[in-house]
Amino acid sequence: MSMLSQSELARTADRPGSADEPRKVSLMRIAPARSSHLTNIALLIIGLGGGQGVIFAVQTWLVAQGELELLSRFGTHYSFAILGIILTDGGASTILAREMARFSGGESAADEFWRIFSETVLFRLSMATLIATGALIYGLVITSDGFSRAYVLCALPGLLLWAGNVVGLLDGVGLSGISGITGALAYAASAIALAVVQKASPELAGSILGGAFSGGYLLTVLAQWMVLRRCGWPIRIEKVTAAGLAQAFRNGSAMLFQLLPGQIGLRIQLALSATYLGPETTAVFTYVKQIITAVTMIVNVVLRVEFPGLVQQISRTSSQRFRTILAAHKTSIGCVVAFAAGAIIVSSLSYMMPPNRFSAAGHALLLFAPTILTISLSMMMMQTMVARGEYARVAGITAAGAALGIAVSYVFVTIAGLYAFLAGELAFHLLAFVLMYRSLLRGGRPSYQS
Repeated sequence: MSMLSQSELARTADRPGSADEPRKVSLMRIAPARSSHLTNIALLIIGLGGGQGVIFAVQTWLVAQGELELLSRFGTHYSFAILGIILTDGGASTILAREMARFSGGESAADEFWRIFSETVLFRLSMATLIATGALIYGLVITSDGFSRAYVLCALPGLLLWAGNVVGLLDGVGLSGISGITGALAYAASAIALAVVQKASPELAGSILGGAFSGGYLLTVLAQWMVLRRCGWPIRIEKVTAAGLAQAFRNGSAMLFQLLPGQIGLRIQLALSATYLGPETTAVFTYVKQIITAVTMIVNVVLRVEFPGLVQQISRTSSQRFRTILAAHKTSIGCVVAFAAGAIIVSSLSYMMPPNRFSAAGHALLLFAPTILTISLSMMMMQTMVARGEYARVAGITAAGAALGIAVSYVFVTIAGLYAFLAGELAFHLLAFVLMYRSLLRGGRPSYQS
């Protein structure tokens, strides 16, 4: 084992504790070396399969069993519960991944890092409380459905528990694969509960499924904390400051608004398709978008693995050239090219099939295959700007791109059909790419306000 660097020794001196603290630092420092990029990618994909994949398998089984009412109830409530999880985190895990990467690279002190973590947890708790308040009003006052009331009330603790997740910390020290595996526990808990409530009353089914949702996130958070502790990083809570809290709310809100424009844009496109193009075209479009989303999710998995190294690379330069950005995302670029080529080849085979719904889906996939490239390039630029701490600017650019994409889709939908949505997607991501690249070229030192 190599000797500790000066920056590591300085951070160790900053951190109160026992005489074995240097070993804890070294354990954290060698964790990324033991967990290679390919290992992390594999573990994240296994996590997707063991989480979302298991839920999909149980849902398929329920369809075969004819349990469509239970499936409909669960699908609706679970989708909103997951939205609550996304809103609770608000993209703060990415912020913490950046701060942990800076910390492990010797660019910040222990007290500063744990203060930022504490402020981020308070931001998440405020988001979870806001969501929980609205959900309680719905569950206790508005709805009269027994399943809804039971599910909402039993699932709410899961949102509060998720405020303490340390996904960003694991990602920041090169253990994103572990965060993916532990995250699968929450999905698996709901999948197991869904498989055993077929004969239960609506109220009991709602209670079991909502309780499984909360229990799954409890297991996930506890597992994450245990992994960090074994790496020599027991969770610390530091006294927060008013300025730090204000910064945490600004950064968290900016990251949250990076997520919303794309979500809103897709739903508007679906509404336009249902209104102007009919149910069959809308079904094909929805199916193809699910394929594109699944592919770009895998690309995002690779980007997560590359993020800590990107943060440390960004800190050493004031501006980013396109060649430099591509060099930092070699694995991601390889995946994007492979997926786009695969989508084009597979969908081209649809022209050899007789006309049916599957061939129509193949034609549509071939049409939208270029968006795999544009979405992925936009994501890489976004990740580079986030690595520089430019959260608010990314949110503004994403909102502008989404607005252009929605406008293009609306103007041309009656003229061009699905081509209008392709044009909207390309306009969205190409505008975002250009604006973010221009911002990166202007350079300046990365922002370390947190």
